[in-house]
Formats: sequence, C-alpha cells, structure tokens
Amino acid sequence: MSVLAATLSAQDIARLLRRDLPTEEQVAVIESPLSPALVVAGAGSGKTETMSARVVWLLANGLVAPEEVLGLTFTRKAAGELAERVRRRLRHLARAAAAEGVHLPGLSAAQDAADGGAALLTVARPTISTYNAYAASLVGDHGLRIGVEPSARLLGEAAQWQLASEVVESWTADLDSSAAVSTVVEAVLTLSGALDEHLIGADEARRGIEGIVEAVEATPPGTPPRQPYAKVRELVGSLRERQRVLDLVAAYRERKRAADALDFGDQVAIAARLARDVPEVGAGERARFRVVLLDEYQDTSYAQLVLLSQLFGGGHPVTAVGDPHQSIYGWRGASAGGLERFPTDFPDVAPDGDRRPAAVYALSTSWRNDVAVLDAANHVAAPLRRPEKARVTLPTLGARPGAGAGEVIAHLAPTLEEEAQAVAEFVAARWRPEGGPGVDGGAPAPGGGRVTAAVLCRKRAQFPVLHRALRAAGLPVEVVGLGGLLATPEVVDVVALLQAAHDPSRGDSLMRLLTGARTMLGAADLHALADWSAHLARGLDARAAAAVARERATSAGDDAPAGVPAG
Repeated sequence: MSVLAATLSAQDIARLLRRDLPTEEQVAVIESPLSPALVVAGAGSGKTETMSARVVWLLANGLVAPEEVLGLTFTRKAAGELAERVRRRLRHLARAAAAEGVHLPGLSAAQDAADGGAALLTVARPTISTYNAYAASLVGDHGLRIGVEPSARLLGEAAQWQLASEVVESWTADLDSSAAVSTVVEAVLTLSGALDEHLIGADEARRGIEGIVEAVEATPPGTPPRQPYAKVRELVGSLRERQRVLDLVAAYRERKRAADALDFGDQVAIAARLARDVPEVGAGERARFRVVLLDEYQDTSYAQLVLLSQLFGGGHPVTAVGDPHQSIYGWRGASAGGLERFPTDFPDVAPDGDRRPAAVYALSTSWRNDVAVLDAANHVAAPLRRPEKARVTLPTLGARPGAGAGEVIAHLAPTLEEEAQAVAEFVAARWRPEGGPGVDGGAPAPGGGRVTAAVLCRKRAQFPVLHRALRAAGLPVEVVGLGGLLATPEVVDVVALLQAAHDPSRGDSLMRLLTGARTMLGAADLHALADWSAHLARGLDARAAAAVARERATSAGDDAPAGVPAG
C-alpha cells in the first residue's frame, strides 16, 4: 500500500469546481491509497462520477502524471464520455484554482499557461479506451513476439460472416444436420467467439466434449428412467452436434490465419497470451501506467480477466468498479464471480512480498431515483441478495439527500393488447397533456428539450403489439436497435426475398412471399405447388441418377484395355 500525501482533498476540489460535495463513501474511494481496490456500486450510485473525481484528484495533487493513467470501459461511448468529463474537469479546475490563487501541484504548468492549460491538458492526458481497443493496441505493439503480424487485417461482423459462410458452403463432410446454412454460420461464429473468450482451442474443446459424453453414456439411467433419460439423450445429442460444429470452427480459424486476418475475439485472446507468456509486455505496461481504472468489471470475460490480472495483478494500483446485479454479458463468458475473485486476483502486495486481499469499498447512495422508485427496485432485486445467490455483498441503495417521494404505478391487464393500450394512454397523457404545449412535438421537459419515455419489454415478440398501440395513439416511436428495423413488414419482405434467393432451403421465407400481398396464394394453390415441387424433385433425382450411371459407364469404357469392349 502506498500512502498518499495530498495537498487538496476531494471536498476542496469539489468546492473549486462548484459541485456538490462527495459523500463519505465517495471520498474514501477518491482518496484511496495507490493500491488495488474494488468498488461495489449499485445502479445510479455515481460510479462514473467517482471514477472521474479520483482521476482529477490524483492529477491535481501531482500524485501521477496524466499520461500515467489508464481507464478501460466497454463501449466507445462510455470511454468518450469519461475522457471528456476528466478533461473538462481538469480545465475548469486549473482556471478556478488560478482565479482563487490556489496552487495545484499537478497542474501548475496548466495554471501558468495563457490559455488556462487547455493546450497542455490536451497533449498530456489519460489514456481512456475500451477493453477491446486496448487489447488491439497490445497486439499491434507486441504481436510479433508470438508470431502475429501487426499488419493483420481486422474483420468486421460482415467480413466474419462472409468468411464463415464460405467455409460452411464449401464443406464436403457430412454435417448430419438439416439446419439452414445461415443457422450453421451463426453457430460457427458463436462457438468460435466463445472459445476465444475462454482461451480454449478447438481440439481442447473437442476432447472436453468427448469426456463429458463418455461419462454421461457410462452412467446408468435413473429410476424412473423415462423423463430424466430423455433429457440426458437430448443433452448428448446437443454435445455431439457441437462436436461437428467444432470441425467447422477449426476450418474457419485456419481460413482466417491463411488470410492474415483477425476478429475481435482473436485480439483479446492474443493479448491475453502476450500478457501471460511474455513478461516484458507486462513490465512495459506497468511502467507506462501507474494507475489503472476498470469500469463495469462484472462484465469482463475470462480472457479479459487473464489479460488484466497478468498485466496488473501483482499489487499494481488497480481500481475496479462493478455491480454484480448488472452483469449482462454472461452469454460470452462474463461472470459476476469475477467481482468476488478480484481481491485475490489483484492482491495488495507489501514491500516484503506479503500478499493480502485488495480493499473493498461500496457506494450505496442512489442519485438517480426518487424514494418510491428506489423502494420498488430494491424490492424486485431482493432475491439477488439472498445468501445462496449473493457472491458479492452489495449494500441496499438509499435515496439521495433531498430526493422526492416519487411514484410507482402498477397495472394488470388480461391481454397483451389491453396492456399495450394502457401503456399508450399512459405515455400519451404525459407526452401530450390536455390543453398544454407541445401537442405536436411533445411536452417541454423540466431541464429543457421534450419529454421522452422508454417502454421495456421482456420479449421481442411484444414489440409489434406495443408499437402499433403507440402509433395508433399518434405518438412518435423508435424501436431501438437493428431488430426494430427488421420487424418492419416492408423490410421483412425484402429480407425474405434475399434469403429465398440465396438459400433454396429457406422454405419459411418463400412461404412469406407466396402468401403475401403481392402473390396471395391460397391453401389449395400452395398444396398444388408443393405437389409440383415434389414431382420436379423426383425428376431431378432420376436425371441425376442417370447422369451418374452414364459417367460411370464412360469411366469404365475409358479404363478398359484396348480392344476389349466395356461391360
């Protein structure tokens, strides 16, 4: 643990910036020693604000230089917002301190600059990036150490799909599957990404599956055997299908190597190998970055955990922030258990080599919600706090000082359609208040702009019903994400046309086109079309068999000795 001698406290900096004073919990995090620490923080508890305040406090007191700070988060948007917040605070702090005659050890040069330090703080600034972008930079800088060319081409999602599709469509072995090509391609990409996230090769995965199948098949069926054994057979069948997909995954990976190409999963996996197998990489990163901040740590995958712990797990000052109740990337290897293991994965190492778990802090004030909303959220999340489920202790969130009473309205409708109608009426009453302004553009919001509303659904199947009800109420609606566009009837028809043209096995897409508004074939017509299709297929099979017979006869004639008739 490194004890810090600071000139300015977190409260001093907040006063200079004319911002609300941080809570005692926030002060403990902001002014924590330069040693590993985990911050467990619930939704709306000021995680990003506290992280940026810690960076500003460290830099203002001259405890580290701006370029010695590394901050990692998951999205480019979050990284950009955090970087901009830190830069803006530093500029404002330099100007405010200069105006009040306060000396900032870490920003003295910026205070003396004629432009208030704007140019200096732009040149020397923290590195704030996404986890994937940081992994990519390591591969670019050090990939040659393990045989990876820095010029390797990065494949986007479309290029990955195209390459995997080429592998599947050119596959000559029997897949023993009736799935559409697109389904198999999706399975190849998903499984390849999962292997990368877990740092497992195709051969290792195949051996693991074989071991599981052998163990399951060697176990006698239970009593009574019917239902349990049926589920076991289903599991074994699923594992065997995954084994077959592994052959395609291996071919896909070989095709990438031949093309000198990488995808995002490759970058993280290669960076993890560099951190684990090349000590010089870790030494260089630790010398470059004296302080590391990890945002949304509960969503890191196993490969990212290996990367970070190998680089910075020897007592380096790493502060991780996470919420075990907000882990959303479990499908690709993330686990809230990473938070539980953080204190031992990133131990505090004393000068004499003594290791002890990293310090754990908590943020328990919700700055986002009023009292009633917060009470409802805590009630819904209560099962997650049970001892058998709670792997990391997360304090119950309390309301901020001066929080309003809030309001929570519950409505139970007998059908989805009636529920959608109630939602539309609820939103319309607030977006377009009777007799109030904003009849065409929405009611004015208290902070400026227009009132907006979000409707959350448990299933995508609910989207169309709610969308129709909201549009019928005259409300402008946006279905967030590509899924919203793909659910539009006109777009669905275009996609069905492309699918049917590309893949003759997509009978579902063809049926949509044939029964749609343009063709409008009835049941009798479809039945006749099916009979005609079967007739053509039998004819094609017969002609194909005859062609094979002729080819064999021709081959036999070519191979017969001169002067000897074939047959």
